[in-house]
Amino acid sequence: MADDLLGKIPLFSKLPDSDRADLLKMMQVRAFEPHQAVFLSGDPGDSFYVIEEGKIVIGYPDGQGTEITLAILGPGQFFGEIALIDGGPRTATARAQGKVILLSLTRQQFHQFVQRHPMAAIHMMGVIGQRQRETVEKLRGIRNVNEAVEERRTPVQRFAERIARVASGEIFVLINLLFFATWMTVNILGAHKAITLHDEPPTFNILGFIITLEAIILSMFVLHSQRRQSERDSIKADLDYQVNRLAHLEIMQLHEKLDRLREEVRGRQSAGNGKGPQDAD
Repeated sequence: MADDLLGKIPLFSKLPDSDRADLLKMMQVRAFEPHQAVFLSGDPGDSFYVIEEGKIVIGYPDGQGTEITLAILGPGQFFGEIALIDGGPRTATARAQGKVILLSLTRQQFHQFVQRHPMAAIHMMGVIGQRQRETVEKLRGIRNVNEAVEERRTPVQRFAERIARVASGEIFVLINLLFFATWMTVNILGAHKAITLHDEPPTFNILGFIITLEAIILSMFVLHSQRRQSERDSIKADLDYQVNRLAHLEIMQLHEKLDRLREEVRGRQSAGNGKGPQDAD
C-alpha cells in the first residue's frame, strides 16, 4: 500500500519502481495521536512526511497565540519537502487532526538516497522547482480585492450605491434647499394674497409628505451602501491581517537566518584561530 502511495505522489511518481522500493525501505512509519504536533513552527526542518492514513492540519500561530489553519492534508499528500533541501526551520505547525500514520524521511536519508540514485534527484528537484514556480504564478494572478468586488456587484447594487453617492453630494443638497425655499416662498405669497383675517395660516402638508418620503427612500439606499462598505472594509481588514502575518513570518525567518549566519561565522573564526566558541567571544 505504501509503495502505491509513493507512486501517486508527483515528487516520486516518475521514479523507477526499483528506486521507489529503495526509498520506501528508508522511510519510517510514525503514528500520531489526535491533536499531537508533528512539528512546531520554528523547529528544525529535518524530515519529510507522506500521509498514509488520517489528516494533518497545517497552521500558524498568530500574535494572540491562536493557531490559524492554513491547510488540511489527507492521505496521499505530503508536507515538509523544503526541509529536504535547505534544512531550515519550519515555517508552520503540523498537527494531527485524528489518529494519523505517516511515512517519514530524514534529510540525511534523503542525501543517502540521492547519492545512490543521482538521476532520481534531478527529477525530484525539478518537481520541487515546478511547485515553487506554480506558487509564484498564483501570486502573480492575485487581483485587487476592490476589482473583484466590483465585478460581482449586481445591477441593483450598482443603482443603490449610485443613488447613495448622488444623495451625499453637495449638488443634491443645494437642489433640495432651493426646492424647499421655492416651495415655501410660492405657497406663502399665494396664501397671503388669498387669506382674510379669519383664514388659517398657510400649511405645508404636501411639502412635509415629500420630505418624509424622500428621507425614507434615501435612508434605505444609504443603509444598503453602508452595508456594502462594511463588507469591503471587512475584506480589507482580513487582507491587511494576512499581509501583516506574512511580514511577521518573513521577519522571523530573516532573524533566524542571521542567527545561523552569525553562528557559522563565529565557528569559522574559532576554527581559524584554533579557539573554542567561548574563547572567540
